[in-house]
Amino acid sequence: MLLLTFTVFVSLTGALVILRLRWTHLTPRTHRVLIRCACAVIVFYLLITASRWSTSSSHLNAFIYWAAIAAYEFFLLLFTLLRPRWLTVLIAIVLLLPLLSASAFLPLAELFDPAPHTITSIGLNLITDRVPWGSGGKGSSGTDIAVYSHPSWTHLLQRRRQASRYYNSQCDANRATATLEPDGRHVLMSCPAAPGQPPESAHNLVVKLY
Repeated sequence: MLLLTFTVFVSLTGALVILRLRWTHLTPRTHRVLIRCACAVIVFYLLITASRWSTSSSHLNAFIYWAAIAAYEFFLLLFTLLRPRWLTVLIAIVLLLPLLSASAFLPLAELFDPAPHTITSIGLNLITDRVPWGSGGKGSSGTDIAVYSHPSWTHLLQRRRQASRYYNSQCDANRATATLEPDGRHVLMSCPAAPGQPPESAHNLVVKLY
């Protein structure tokens, strides 16, 4: 699915480049509408990221991320309208390159082929979400496990309360768990020792919920 993701990303970038080339032919009202929509998308994405809220749908979360990336590219391309053009274009290209890094690009693939999510209830409207990541190699793969709470009136919205990333080279990341402590304010983040490793190589840490 990475090839499909890259193809859609390139197509989106191409469409925005065409929009930039036609920008002076658009009406001022269209300019205002597009700029306000892009601003709203970025502000919305920053707000939900800062507040640690998301939805329980991987596809919807990925769609929101795609929209934020599109808005970011949109403003970069508008930046190239400023003079001197050679300098603003160069700066825009430099600011666009980080989108091709794994940390920025891989979440885009969630829209087409979301990673398997293992959801487990741990009580008090809290759930754990365990998601594998990486290429499968010991040093480049592992599992992310996050603890979410959700409002009592809906399971569509959730707020991240704690999270941890485990590498397969460290422990048995596929069996990582989070267990709610009796006080209801802390969780035990645990990753068992990998096969062939001594038991003391397990990772166990009690952390407070945000």
